[in-house]
Amino acid sequence: MSILLLILSPALFGLFWIIRFQICAARRRRLVDTYGVDPSKLRNMSCKEVTDLRNRIEEAKDQGDANALETVIKPYRP
Repeated sequence: MSILLLILSPALFGLFWIIRFQICAARRRRLVDTYGVDPSKLRNMSCKEVTDLRNRIEEAKDQGDANALETVIKPYRP
């Protein structure tokens, strides 16, 4: 049983990182498609920073404040 666990653990670890990478890539694609953000600027950001940016955008959008939304997005546009 332990040999089977030793054989499968790298595969499960790799699968975890592939899924995590795909989720982060989907968040970046959504920001590019929805708000016209420059993909090269998002590429330099970590997944946590992209999530934080997305949360700030959603908060400004939920409040209905167009100026705050533009202020958040403007540095990331081409």
